[in-house]
Amino acid sequence: MKYIALLLSVITSWLFINPACAAINSYAAERVIVSVIYSSSSEPYQQAWEGFRTYLTSKNVALWVSKYNLNEQSPEKIISQVAEEKPQIIFALGTKATRLAQVSFKNIPIVFALVLEPGLFNEPNITGVLMDIPAKMKLEWIKKLFPGVNILGAVFSDRTTAKAVELQQASNELGMKLIAEKVNSEKQLPEAIRGIKSQVEIFIMIPDTQIYFPQSVKYLLQESLKQKLPVVGLSRYYSKDGAIISFDCDYLDMGKQAGELAVKIIDGTKPKDIASVQPRKINFSLNLIVAKKLGVKFSPEIIKAATFIYEETVK
Repeated sequence: MKYIALLLSVITSWLFINPACAAINSYAAERVIVSVIYSSSSEPYQQAWEGFRTYLTSKNVALWVSKYNLNEQSPEKIISQVAEEKPQIIFALGTKATRLAQVSFKNIPIVFALVLEPGLFNEPNITGVLMDIPAKMKLEWIKKLFPGVNILGAVFSDRTTAKAVELQQASNELGMKLIAEKVNSEKQLPEAIRGIKSQVEIFIMIPDTQIYFPQSVKYLLQESLKQKLPVVGLSRYYSKDGAIISFDCDYLDMGKQAGELAVKIIDGTKPKDIASVQPRKINFSLNLIVAKKLGVKFSPEIIKAATFIYEETVK
């Protein structure tokens, strides 16, 4: 009995001087209810959920999970079922899911991921991981991938002025030059492209739903081939359609980042005291058919590092 008492004393003391470990082990005592709301069934959302789940599991958090998909269920049904579950955390994937959670649940902590618009979700019960790759991170990669290229072109609208300013500041820091044209809609994109195409060495797309629609993107990518102007796209789907390169968030790691925020909430920190974060890892995709047409050659090391490579046909 003396040995048992001594062992219990040692364990108690260890947990007392290691409160973080004590908190983590306490997760297993009672399951944490998490309601997951997907904006759609797209692969990035699935990857983010997997990152979220595996991170919490690695911290010994016992989960009780229910999943909802706005493509498959009505918002009203999702709201009703989540309210009935009374989760400790709502994990919202994408803008649509986050907006639904924001409007419907004011007293439940919400962690979001894969959201572009940082200013839309500033309620005290919301925090998350933005799908907004820092401009400087992109430009550092562009300098590696396109040595000698220093003059960038871009277009932006009122909605994305802040992103244009961020891109300008990052360009200045890295010794690059940015020529940016402001437009009011996608209809003005052709004129803006014509105005800067002879002055720039590469065109970088700024995420802007006021400018980029399927038809305007198609025009931009077709024009880039005619003018021998490489375009940096917004995701691997742009590379597939004709951008020479595109940057993507590492969606699995974004889920892990969201999991880190969730653990802080489980430990008692209020969402309003947890700042939203930007992605810390990015991937890139290459279109080697476009590269060949534009006369751009990538080293074997760069090609090997690409997450996606398009070598066959360009739509």
